[in-house]
Amino acid sequence: MKITVVGGGIIGCATAYELAKAGCAVTLFERATPGAEASGAAAGLLVPLGAATGSAFERLALASWRLYPEVVDELRERTGIDVDYVTRGTIYPLLDAEDVRQAEARVAGHLSSEFGIEAWDTAEVRAHEPALATHVRGAMFVGADHWVNNQRLVVAYAQAAVAAGVVLRSGTSVSRIIVEDGRTHGVVADGDRWEADAVLLAAGAWTAALAASFGARLRVEPARGQMVALLHVPPLLNHVVHSDDVYLVPRPSGELLIGATVERVGFQRSVTAEGIASLLAAAIGLVPSLGALPIARTWYGFRPWAPDSLPILGPWPDVEGLWVATAHFRNGILLAPITARLMTDWMTTGRPGLEVDEFAPERFLTRGHTTF
Repeated sequence: MKITVVGGGIIGCATAYELAKAGCAVTLFERATPGAEASGAAAGLLVPLGAATGSAFERLALASWRLYPEVVDELRERTGIDVDYVTRGTIYPLLDAEDVRQAEARVAGHLSSEFGIEAWDTAEVRAHEPALATHVRGAMFVGADHWVNNQRLVVAYAQAAVAAGVVLRSGTSVSRIIVEDGRTHGVVADGDRWEADAVLLAAGAWTAALAASFGARLRVEPARGQMVALLHVPPLLNHVVHSDDVYLVPRPSGELLIGATVERVGFQRSVTAEGIASLLAAAIGLVPSLGALPIARTWYGFRPWAPDSLPILGPWPDVEGLWVATAHFRNGILLAPITARLMTDWMTTGRPGLEVDEFAPERFLTRGHTTF
């Protein structure tokens, strides 16, 4: 099968790699370089335990999290790239009695053993992370949480894809999806027509613009996320610290990443004083001594967001051969392995292998102005 993948972020590169391993002839189009947008701007957290326990999304996240050790080893073997896969666990600060109650419930839950979930009292918090503010009354610790260097991960997936036979066309912009007689026939890129048996739209926040090229409206928009890194040598923190409004990630490089805003401002390419100030205020509120550290850099990315904050995965209704994998929002790095395998199985065998009804494109696709 001849497949075109549009978008060279983590989802596009990972899926192109899996499709090539499955025997497909794959061409991957990326208008810049792999990971140039949201995938390169992320913090690389792999934290699958959300509030919606038992939901389809949590099952998807857990399945992907469980694939990561295998994926990291495979990519290292095929490319020689070390993606800084680190397991030190995440501290979730508890500030009031309700926080403590919820943490105790998670400790008693069915995933507590696999994830090493513990409820820490004030003394245990001070023993593990003495730099945390005194108003932190306790913590939920998830010992099995990981993080990776997401920039290296995208490069590793891209190199592995090329080694598996994927034709990577960097610096090539897809302007239109070719839809004729109810099916896709390929894409138009830099003015040239490229034929394909199937097309996968994995262009992140820009997927909606590609849908518009053949008259459809897909409700995906950019959610700008600003971040700041502090120089963190010697380190003040040894674990990721994750509260409701900020997360702190100590990187092996000596940086402490602080993120991230969530802003519906379209494609405004800027770092703002207000955005960075809000992150620093929240971070210093949790770890007061951070206020003395120098700022290393600031940046932003455009995460693809759908109105229910869930991914959009599957075949495009009424267009044979057209598929979509987008709207991973804040979970693109975490969900890349399972998305790649799920989409590969689905596109090559007709079966996704997991429960996917909740992620169907139909829920946010307006067909009233579509011409097929």
